[in-house]
Amino acid sequence: MQINEVIRKYRKENHLTQEEMAKRLGVSTPAVNKWESGSSMPDITLLAPIARLLHISLDELLSFKDNLSDLEIRNIVKDIDERFEKEDLGEVFKSIKELVREYPNCDDLILSLSCMMDAQCILQSTEESGVYDNWIKSCYELLLNSDNEQTKLKAADCLYGFYLRKEEYEKAKGYLDYFSIQNPERKRKLATIYSETGRFEDAYKALEEVVFSEYQIISGALHGIYMIAMKIDDREKAESILDKLSQLCDLFDMGAYNRLSTKFDYYVAVKDASKVLRTMDALLENTDSLLDFTKSDLFEHMEFKKSDPLYLGKIHENLLEQFRSDESYEFVRSSPEWIAFEKKWYSGIGQK
Repeated sequence: MQINEVIRKYRKENHLTQEEMAKRLGVSTPAVNKWESGSSMPDITLLAPIARLLHISLDELLSFKDNLSDLEIRNIVKDIDERFEKEDLGEVFKSIKELVREYPNCDDLILSLSCMMDAQCILQSTEESGVYDNWIKSCYELLLNSDNEQTKLKAADCLYGFYLRKEEYEKAKGYLDYFSIQNPERKRKLATIYSETGRFEDAYKALEEVVFSEYQIISGALHGIYMIAMKIDDREKAESILDKLSQLCDLFDMGAYNRLSTKFDYYVAVKDASKVLRTMDALLENTDSLLDFTKSDLFEHMEFKKSDPLYLGKIHENLLEQFRSDESYEFVRSSPEWIAFEKKWYSGIGQK
């Protein structure tokens, strides 16, 4: 609210007439009337007496706030959004600029309003687009100095999109420096620039690296969920998660070995000797598929570190030694089925 609205509001709440208020402050009734109509402002020396008379603080009288609450921001955004449907874009823009001027330190509000204005400029073709664009860009650039890292990142993202739409690719690329190198979004956005500028091989590689990274993140998260389920003995959920992990391996061309290994620890944990033995056998049979993902067309533009030619052979030997001597597999070696397994893998028959 403006100061005239504040004076009028709280005068009425305190059950004072304009005349009574004027008498208490030692001014004329027309003076109070002019304050409330907005045609004049109280003298600076009267601000404190007015605030005391109306039982409010000077901050309230001057409508001063360091920031807005989340609810207040949502209400403002909702109001502006509704006005876009009913009013001329230029009129709404004036209101948005006033709000930004009134709350210059409220980064969340500025970000929301500038993004809304940006979206409307994309949807609506207007002769004033240059004026709007300059204002939108200046808001985003201002927010790059925000103390909030998420706000800063969002502003950089908006500027990336802003220049991408204008086909100013080098400027768009510059704002990707605000993204962490570990952030998959950085590579995805960079791939878009590569694609738009004809660098298709580079675009392929960047996106394939994103896919590979996302596989690792998702599989790691699913395994974490599985571990929690096992800790609380929720075996139904644990098995469901392992099924998803197995499907994920197939989806991302991780190979038979990686798919088979997803359920191995579970079978060991529940002491299912028969399934452990079958999985042991399958793992040994499919050791050569451990690095199959490096041959997948899904990752054909990526450069994987070359492995030692003897690497897979060593994995195979380590598995054999582990299955034969590790204490955690004692219950498996005690099962009747171990004899056939031992004959196959430890008598020289079928060894790789």
